[in-house]
Amino acid sequence: MQNYQYFFTQNDYKFGKKIKDFFQKDADRIKLTNVFRVTTNNEFDGIRLSRLEDVLDSRHQPLVLNNKFFYILLVTRSSFHSPWAEKAKQIIVSCGFPTDVQIEKMMLLDFSLHKSLYSRFIKNQKLIVDRMTMLSMTNHSNIQNYFRKIQKPIRNIKMHEIPLLKLDVFNKSSGLALNEEEISYLKNIFKTLKRNPTDIELMMFSQINSEHCRHKIFNSIMIDSENKEKTSLFSLIKSTHQNNKSDIISAYKDNCSIVKSYNEEILITKNKKYLNKKESSAYIIKAETHNHPTAISPFEGAATGSGGEIRDEGATGIGSIPKVGFSGYTLSNLSIKGDIKTWEQEEQKKSDRIKSSLEIILDAPIGAASYNNEFGRPNIFGYFRTFEHLISKSASTNEYYGYHKPIMIAGGIGQIRSIHTEKQKLNDGDCIIVLGGSSYLIGLGGGAASSLSSGSSSENLDFASVQRDNPEIERRCQEVINHCIYLGSNNPILSIHDVGAGGLSNAVPEIVNDSNMGAEIYLENVPLAEKSMSPLEIWCNESQERYVLVLKDKDLPAFSDICSRENCPFSKIGHVKKKKQLIVFDKKNKKVINMPMKSLLGKPPIPTVNIERFEKKYTKNKTKFKSFIESTKMVLELPAVSDKSFLITIGDRSVSGLVARDQLVGQFQTPVANAAATFTSLGSKSGQVMSIGERPSLAISSPEASVEISLGELITNIASCNIGKLSNIKLSANWMASSNDNNELNKLYYGVRKLTDLCKELDIAIPVGKDSLSMNSTWKTNKKNNIVKSPMSLVLSGFSNINNIEDIMTPEIIEHGRIFLIDISNGKNRLGGSAYYQTHNIICSNVPRLDNLDNVKKFFKLIQTLIKNKIISSYHDKSDGGLITTLAEMGFATNCSLVINKNSHLYKNDDSLRSFFFNEELGAIVVVPKSKIDSFSDIVKLMKLDNMIYDLGFTKNQSIPSITINSQKNITIPLHILRKSWSKLSYEIQKIRDNSKLAQDDYKSKINIHKSNIKIKNKIKIQKIKKVFKSRKPSIAILREQGINGHKEMADAFMKAGFNSFDVHTNDKTINYSKFDGLVACGGFSYGDVLGAGRGWAKKILFDDRIRISLEKFFNDTKKFALGVCNGCQMLSQIRDIIPGSELWPEFIQNDSNQFEARLVRVKIKKNNSVFLHKMSGSILPLIVSHGEGKVRYSNKKNKDAAIMNYVDNSNEVTSKYPYNPNGSKNGATAFTNLDGRITIMMPHPERLFYLNQFSYKPSDWMTSPWENFFMSAREWVK
Repeated sequence: MQNYQYFFTQNDYKFGKKIKDFFQKDADRIKLTNVFRVTTNNEFDGIRLSRLEDVLDSRHQPLVLNNKFFYILLVTRSSFHSPWAEKAKQIIVSCGFPTDVQIEKMMLLDFSLHKSLYSRFIKNQKLIVDRMTMLSMTNHSNIQNYFRKIQKPIRNIKMHEIPLLKLDVFNKSSGLALNEEEISYLKNIFKTLKRNPTDIELMMFSQINSEHCRHKIFNSIMIDSENKEKTSLFSLIKSTHQNNKSDIISAYKDNCSIVKSYNEEILITKNKKYLNKKESSAYIIKAETHNHPTAISPFEGAATGSGGEIRDEGATGIGSIPKVGFSGYTLSNLSIKGDIKTWEQEEQKKSDRIKSSLEIILDAPIGAASYNNEFGRPNIFGYFRTFEHLISKSASTNEYYGYHKPIMIAGGIGQIRSIHTEKQKLNDGDCIIVLGGSSYLIGLGGGAASSLSSGSSSENLDFASVQRDNPEIERRCQEVINHCIYLGSNNPILSIHDVGAGGLSNAVPEIVNDSNMGAEIYLENVPLAEKSMSPLEIWCNESQERYVLVLKDKDLPAFSDICSRENCPFSKIGHVKKKKQLIVFDKKNKKVINMPMKSLLGKPPIPTVNIERFEKKYTKNKTKFKSFIESTKMVLELPAVSDKSFLITIGDRSVSGLVARDQLVGQFQTPVANAAATFTSLGSKSGQVMSIGERPSLAISSPEASVEISLGELITNIASCNIGKLSNIKLSANWMASSNDNNELNKLYYGVRKLTDLCKELDIAIPVGKDSLSMNSTWKTNKKNNIVKSPMSLVLSGFSNINNIEDIMTPEIIEHGRIFLIDISNGKNRLGGSAYYQTHNIICSNVPRLDNLDNVKKFFKLIQTLIKNKIISSYHDKSDGGLITTLAEMGFATNCSLVINKNSHLYKNDDSLRSFFFNEELGAIVVVPKSKIDSFSDIVKLMKLDNMIYDLGFTKNQSIPSITINSQKNITIPLHILRKSWSKLSYEIQKIRDNSKLAQDDYKSKINIHKSNIKIKNKIKIQKIKKVFKSRKPSIAILREQGINGHKEMADAFMKAGFNSFDVHTNDKTINYSKFDGLVACGGFSYGDVLGAGRGWAKKILFDDRIRISLEKFFNDTKKFALGVCNGCQMLSQIRDIIPGSELWPEFIQNDSNQFEARLVRVKIKKNNSVFLHKMSGSILPLIVSHGEGKVRYSNKKNKDAAIMNYVDNSNEVTSKYPYNPNGSKNGATAFTNLDGRITIMMPHPERLFYLNQFSYKPSDWMTSPWENFFMSAREWVK
């Protein structure tokens, strides 16, 4: 225990969302105080305490409780050892405090004399407090004792031997999930070794050999007597790679699959100078699920799921770089109170140990988005689906299909240099390194827990198995990896693995076993956040943000220098050994593990599986159908169909500058994109595209149909991109099933076999994938068993190279014309499995199929030809919701009308009308301009596809856009009526999750979008780099701090404008800023923004005399200029005392929406003298924002007109209205400059729109990006 502790308090007027929502108006009667406890072995004098007050923005004072009042203290479970505390400590230490300092943040709720409110809190704690992360203390003595830090008794942290006779008991009590064959295998091993196993050896073995890690079912021999086959599921999947190895560098043997890419310039640093190096590169692909943790703790589960997949993308080969990602969610019904749908129950029944589907969709996407945002990887695609259906009810059991155990999938694309694609052979004596965060007592047994059904382990084990997230330290790790990568052939990394399921106990054996070697490990060298951890806990915990690397001993000094610069901790924990034995020593140098590698990573027996034909189990309901218009509205409100904006605008989709196409389409930013795309490198025309296909509910009737339509959906999505050949598509196949149900296991087999056959026929390879085969949740209520199991579920993600990123079609109708349906099904209108039937609670066996594979090939070739020859002005696949949804989404994206002609041969009556417009057979809609009709017809005739093409009607502009269907009874539905239904779910979620008033404003803006009159004013004369500029390149410091992630696109923009860009870290002690002509502080999350956005970075500068004096000299030099963007803007605004002429600058606080906002907004540039913006005055332009704290707060109301850039609405008026103004700043203020115009700060990101093809929407007459001028103006200013 440390000798001194100091308390600091901070009044907090913004309650946590759950507390405020629970107490509503009564929340004003509760006083909330943030309490910081700082402990140290050093006594602090008044000067230091005053400095801490400044850093923490709080008051130092003893905490005294009134004995008559009622209090509740909320503390984090890990107190000083939370990610927040780790980052806050780093800020404090960087401000000149000793390294032994510790900090903890608590929240004190003061109910005063309001006993009734206090009692309500106590009674409803489970609704208010997240038990996964928080503890609540509810009486004076407990609170006072906690403040005094009375120590708990020291735990017994010794290793234990487990007698062989008690293996079964230990297996169950510790949740090891070992089967009988594995227990027998273990007993034989230790009988041979002539000793009992230790607890740590058993836990390690269970993690390495868990279903989650070893994929035992996919490796099992499946005996299919009907088809006379004997094979494994994994063998089937692998055979697709054997069938087509084209461009695949690596499959099934690394953290990701590696695929050849293009020869393009990549941006690297050499001697801290940025430069472009042209070379061959490759892209990497991966997708994996994190279902169990997301069910238990949605935010942390989805966050660490995203983080783990990102680490995979960084730990491929001998180091790689994550680029773009996607995420998806499949859940049971939401049952939103006050908005219960006809297909839902009033209240979802579930186990108390898991979260409801509504809770998951409120929290999990925020977790995933927050992780991606803070790390700096744009999440640019995804899906969301709900499904729940009663199978049977009896006196003893209720059985449902559903997703109480959800699917949470994360995936993406990364980049790797061709020289780094192979892990190196390890040698005796090589150093084993742990890079990243410390070990916490969390995530124990996660690999095994994910292999169990929800409800089959104890509640404590469920909670222990969930990890915690700290994306900022993963960003630091990635920067270390990046700088190793930049060294090219001198990269010191020999091999690298991420630390995931099983912790070090899985990662270390794997990395040495790849080279057929052993290892000696010393647990005393493993960094610990909690010192009283047992050997088992140290070795097996799944603390995130860690990597295991192997280096040569001689390379350690250089590697250490890189880590030191990035503030990234690492530790040498052992050595590679030639002897194939894993030996692990505890802190007292005692062997706690001593096992032959062949025993640990050998092949315990896997039982064979006998395959039988599956049964179809479901109930059939009698339903009265609604009218066509009402049915359309219901379909549009189904989550799989509806507006997904609430999942999208929370995520930074522009960081890195490498995003060519995200989810939002057109000037109205409608979330309807068919696919996503990333550039190969900054400024390149080539890139990669990705999309998703999944249709799990069809598997209830036919697993083959589910697989066929999932693959078909992916193909019809990715066909919108001109990728050339079907064989260019590479797939990740992620399988989910309830494997303890033989019927579902049989369906899995038939599904895998069908996908294998399809892919071979289409010449598509599946080089990567994962499975999660414990997809069921069980619990008891009143002695009644409840079972919710998922249907066999396949999520396919597809990836491909694309030569020209501009050859991508979207649902936005660029030019009016004829509407054509391209129907792959040859006129079959099967409604089984459709959104239309789901909203009426109907399960039907007459489901869509991929009856003719040649039609798919012809379809794909046709679309590629049409795009290549620029025949079509719009493309949208027909998928969830059917044709009516496809047409509506095209209308939403364009704000225009679609008129469907009378087609009596297609729909003769009401039933056939519904079948035609609601079926979800494979196909697509294209719009062909009048001038291209003949060319379109010629291509169709040449390819003999007339039987697949239907001329449906035409598009046109109208003051009130609508969809008109001419039939026996003509139907006209205004688009704003349909939009009201389509965007309702997004509104309902945002209303609960964010600011309810602003959610309503956003909803209204979508419904009334037809009233918009958007005009862009580009009053810019295009500048080109003059010859004199090319001959002399001024230098600019690209300034960053730990957690900054927007530096590379900034460096590139200045380089293209004629500057030499230099990588400068605040840790660079010897840097003289005066040697640079300019300086830019970049965007990101410095120190994770734990004490306020940019605040920690600013305080580090102000309390370090060397940095402060150097920067102050730079800012006062009239020949120098500076820029701060986003986090850099927030930081510079807080050091304005050393910036001349910045007295009118504001500070930046939390957005009014209480949410991270990532949008393409429009800004108006006022007349100004800014080095960057003076030539752009009067322009109204699109610009990217990505921030959580962008609202301006002035110290003086007189400063309110100081802004030089403001957000505008759809009428080009300066606005404070959401969502046009994403943060609530008065008059839309978002950029400022100092008095002489040399130093400019702004929240939006011009560096992410330097290239024209970085815009998700742009006017057709633009030849270059107007934001190129922003940087050119700075170059012109430097003489």
